[in-house]
Amino acid sequence: LDSYLHGNSERLCQEAPVPVVAVTQRQDFPGGAANVAANVVHLGAEVSLLSVVGDDEAGDRLKLTLTQSGISSQYLFSSSQRITLAKQRVMAGSHLLVRFDQGSTDIISADLENQLIQQLTLLFPRYDVVIVSDYGYGILTLKIIQTLAELKQKHPTTLVVDSKQLKKYQSVAPTVVKPNYHETIELLGLNKQLEQRAEQIAPYSHYLLNLTGATVAAVTLDREGAILFTRDQAPVYVPATPAPSHYTSGAGDTFVSTLALAFAAKAPTHVAAYLAAAATAVVVTQIGTTTCNTEELYQSLLEKNYPSLLNPIPSYA
Repeated sequence: LDSYLHGNSERLCQEAPVPVVAVTQRQDFPGGAANVAANVVHLGAEVSLLSVVGDDEAGDRLKLTLTQSGISSQYLFSSSQRITLAKQRVMAGSHLLVRFDQGSTDIISADLENQLIQQLTLLFPRYDVVIVSDYGYGILTLKIIQTLAELKQKHPTTLVVDSKQLKKYQSVAPTVVKPNYHETIELLGLNKQLEQRAEQIAPYSHYLLNLTGATVAAVTLDREGAILFTRDQAPVYVPATPAPSHYTSGAGDTFVSTLALAFAAKAPTHVAAYLAAAATAVVVTQIGTTTCNTEELYQSLLEKNYPSLLNPIPSYA
């Protein structure tokens, strides 16, 4: 659950030199994997969200935001032993002052694990694409990852993995993985750079694909855009739309959602890359955790100076 507490600040607190915010509005949005599901729905696809929440107020608020987005909570298991993952941001005007995080991050119980595996096994063959959003919060256990690998071998489903620990998914052989820059250099054992990040990682494309077991690796590079590596094509680079850092919440979720739907629709790699970048350009113009719909995506594509999506683009150099 992503929550925003909006208000105004005109004075400092007497107890400490910190601003006093008079909260006038609260907004709740689906966050994390739920934000991925919301993006998928708003881009015109049907979705089932499979995960675990706590039996608490934050869990109820999250389910309400899902209902408002047209997403069923049927496969969202509630547990009295867990606290719903939630992030609360306090905003004074357009300025982010502080963020509070809460929620259970320990490994789920064996009972919940079995319930998830049972439902995953039933749902996996029914869908054109499966997106795994693994934030390292205890839901995606080794047993569930093993189940994903077994299901991927049996069914020709597009499988997209966004995880902070991609090495765990090597045996799954994902169709696409989406590491960010920091996750990528950690995998490759490289030092952090502030500029020319695409140039830094481009020579390691095949190594990255071997480490992750993926067919495609889409590396997001913050303000430098994204670069997509495949085993049989030249890398594809797409630029980013500059935006303040507090506007980028959930941008990665929009990118991976659009990319997943594009690959599920059998789009060429460069088309999938441009679609994902265009959708991300929409959400980084808005404060908060937002999504991109098909009309906004269409308008964004018209505004971007991309090469024709119907023709191959020049290889990245």
